[in-house]
Amino acid sequence: MTSHLEKPRLGASQAVDRRSLMRLGAAAAGAVALASCAKENPERDTREGGGKGGPYDVAVIGAGYAGITAARDLAAKGWRVVVLEARPRIGGRTFTSEFLGRKIELGGSSVHWVQPHVFAEMQRYGFGFDEVPLYNLDASYIMTADGKVHNVAPAAFDTLYSDAFNKFCANSRTLFPQPYKPFANPDVLKIDDTSAAAHIGTLGLDPLQRAALNAELVLYAGAPTSVFSYASFVKLFALASWDPFTFTDSEKHWHIANGGTAALAKAILDDSKADVRLGTVVKEVEQTGKGVILRTADGQTVEARAAVFTLPTKVYPDIEFKPGLSAAKRAFIDNAEMCDGATMYMRVKKNIGNTFTFCDDPNPLNAIQTEEFSDEIGTILKATIGRQSLIDINDKDAITAELRKIHPGVEVTDIAPYNWVKDPFSKQAWPSYKVGWFKKYKDMAKSEDRLFFAGAATADGWHAYIDGAVESGIRACREVTEKLAREDATNG
Repeated sequence: MTSHLEKPRLGASQAVDRRSLMRLGAAAAGAVALASCAKENPERDTREGGGKGGPYDVAVIGAGYAGITAARDLAAKGWRVVVLEARPRIGGRTFTSEFLGRKIELGGSSVHWVQPHVFAEMQRYGFGFDEVPLYNLDASYIMTADGKVHNVAPAAFDTLYSDAFNKFCANSRTLFPQPYKPFANPDVLKIDDTSAAAHIGTLGLDPLQRAALNAELVLYAGAPTSVFSYASFVKLFALASWDPFTFTDSEKHWHIANGGTAALAKAILDDSKADVRLGTVVKEVEQTGKGVILRTADGQTVEARAAVFTLPTKVYPDIEFKPGLSAAKRAFIDNAEMCDGATMYMRVKKNIGNTFTFCDDPNPLNAIQTEEFSDEIGTILKATIGRQSLIDINDKDAITAELRKIHPGVEVTDIAPYNWVKDPFSKQAWPSYKVGWFKKYKDMAKSEDRLFFAGAATADGWHAYIDGAVESGIRACREVTEKLAREDATNG
């Protein structure tokens, strides 16, 4: 088995190894078929009435990766598009910021060449990969649920984690023989009622294996694994070619170079030339016989033939829909997702080297990995937190106390946290499904007359990643185009 933590890796500016290159080529081939609803050489429609001020064919609500992809592809089809974004920036639950003069990613950031949709976008706009120093570790640690810290040699860490991970996902190939058709095997519908914790209990893991695996899963759940759908996570493993090394790479090892997620998002949206209104909060949506009327908190009224909503699931109750959304969709919004996660960076004075730590729930800093280290800077660490409610991530003293359990005596000098749960335009971190609700995600994706729905939670594929958001935007473009084209054909 390829090493999880000790495999030598080439630098981000260098060529990837032969195995990776083969995967890259395969992903690129898939991306040609999957990546975009846009015309190869789009000629923007110049029908009378287009451009600033409308009238519009399509309003896209939300300028995260789902929204900007939908806007770009819809505009390429010739539709007049306006994008309404509540935040003063684009990117949604991705967020490129700065920390000590360095670019950091405080939201969704992980990319990989086995994620065909985002990889295609990176290739399209000339973005490469930045590498996080996940391999050749100096030390690795596991904190068990009781707060005890175990210094585990990287090679041993790799063995115990990989063994536990493979046991947890052992049925993945059978359950998900076609990962982008997650219900091709109907047994998935049955096991969705099994929690991740219940499945772990059947595996006969030793305490360290159980702690490392549970820490990983809590990150995805943003909640205790007792309420997290076993099936939804195993699907992600299938998408990573049923390979633990590839899965680890897809979530922790590679970021977008040349400006990060913000730069790629800007490239996509700029390509659309859609009207974009930042700081615009949609409060009311009314469907009429021939279109959609959107009313905003600042008194704007926007009319379009159709609307694409790409909002995080928990935000929908803040909007009044006339008529109301379907009972199935409301049930999904109210019950399906739960992610309580957050992300933060911190700097400690001491150079502690290249380290990685898993902390089992209820210890709050579930995964801590070195991002940069030197005698001059000390160490910059990134922590991913499944349950932000367990700690005040703005409290440097509280963060220091947790980190000292692993690295005694360290002094945290600077922190850069972001709490997605307290962001009014997200109210949760990455998408995750409660037990019994993964099988109902298509209820959220289903269109309702002139309203269409996208966002990572509605993706068939990588639902917790940027790739899933892009995938859903492509689907929304296709659905809207089919409806409006049928109307135009009927009306002559």
